[in-house]
Amino acid sequence: MNASLVSVGVLLTLTSARLCMGQATPVVQIQLQVEPKTHAFTCRYSWQIPPADTTTSIGFNLDRQHQLLRVQAPGADQQRVLPRYYPYFADTLQRVEVHYPKARIGKARRITLTYSGTLAKPTYTEQVNVFSAHSGWLPMWPYHEYDEVAYTLRVQAPASYAVRSTTPALRQQRGQWRFRGATSAIEITALVAPHFEQLASPAIQVVKAGGALAQPDSLLLQRAEAIRAFYNQTLGRQDPITHFTIFLPGTNADAFGLLDNATVITYTDFDVRKPEDLLILAHEISHRWWSRGAVHNENDWLNEAFATYSSLLYVQASGDTATYRTRLAALAQSAAGAPAILGFNRYQYEPAMYRRVIYNKGTVVLAALHARLGTEPFMNLLAAVAGKQVGTTEALLAVVEQVAGAGTRAWLLAELRR
Repeated sequence: MNASLVSVGVLLTLTSARLCMGQATPVVQIQLQVEPKTHAFTCRYSWQIPPADTTTSIGFNLDRQHQLLRVQAPGADQQRVLPRYYPYFADTLQRVEVHYPKARIGKARRITLTYSGTLAKPTYTEQVNVFSAHSGWLPMWPYHEYDEVAYTLRVQAPASYAVRSTTPALRQQRGQWRFRGATSAIEITALVAPHFEQLASPAIQVVKAGGALAQPDSLLLQRAEAIRAFYNQTLGRQDPITHFTIFLPGTNADAFGLLDNATVITYTDFDVRKPEDLLILAHEISHRWWSRGAVHNENDWLNEAFATYSSLLYVQASGDTATYRTRLAALAQSAAGAPAILGFNRYQYEPAMYRRVIYNKGTVVLAALHARLGTEPFMNLLAAVAGKQVGTTEALLAVVEQVAGAGTRAWLLAELRR
């Protein structure tokens, strides 16, 4: 690494593995340097490809606002960078393509991208820089953003800053942190701030940047514990949550779950005494189990509809049957007349239709399945689906047949085609 890179404010090193069907697992090493006050960063991203991987052409998507400084791919016979429209982000990105001759197959290879950029609003405030799933800071293998990776994360920051990730630091000393975990490739997370406030229970911690802790944060922790207990006794009984982190960066953008036992909730006015906010919290925590479906096709209903209905099950179990009923009725009204879930192509419709089908119609189908089976058999089904980490509708139907019989499988298939 050259001296100009070393001089920047934050250095992060990451080791990760791509889990790709039919291929060996490559290793990724990332060095990210950030100037927290200006939100600018430089990143060196190295992808190691093991000899067992027979891929000849490899591509990465990179945000078009980032300046690509260097592509290094020893042994490659072609490298090129082209603008490509990417429908998932509804934007034109930089596609970095590398091709290897057949003589290089069966040998270890490495691709390294070096680029610079600046975090865009709303992924930072004056108090925090958020590098996470919605920050656009990493190159991504097209249509595999949410493939699971195992990673090691080492961060070096100015002494006046602290760094938090989704796992506790394995090693921490002045200006240096080291983390390790497993999560989706796009979800590698590092929050950089001068100071973090924290609340914790034995299993859950709330980490807040840019503001003092207040009563809503204490209530958030209490509710998160109650949600965890409910899920661990029901849908998550085969793989319960033992630890979980809730990040509150205060950037006022959105909320999203992370596979690595965490969620990011950015709203500064978030208050679980409001039913909608409580549903958001329960939804995002449930993504701990509901995150295995591909986001680019109809299998995304296994993520979003299951998370939505899980949140409704929690508020119903906590005694708020009114919110359960009114919210489900609103979803049913929205889903009326929407295309079938099975075979749905999100890229052929406006974004609003995606939500009507994947979130709303999927939730209504699950509520109908719940009514058909009864609560105890339905919870047993959810636990089996979560335990098997089901990621396709075909696999779901197989579990349904195993747990609830061929008749229920046929019924569900008809509902998904309707």
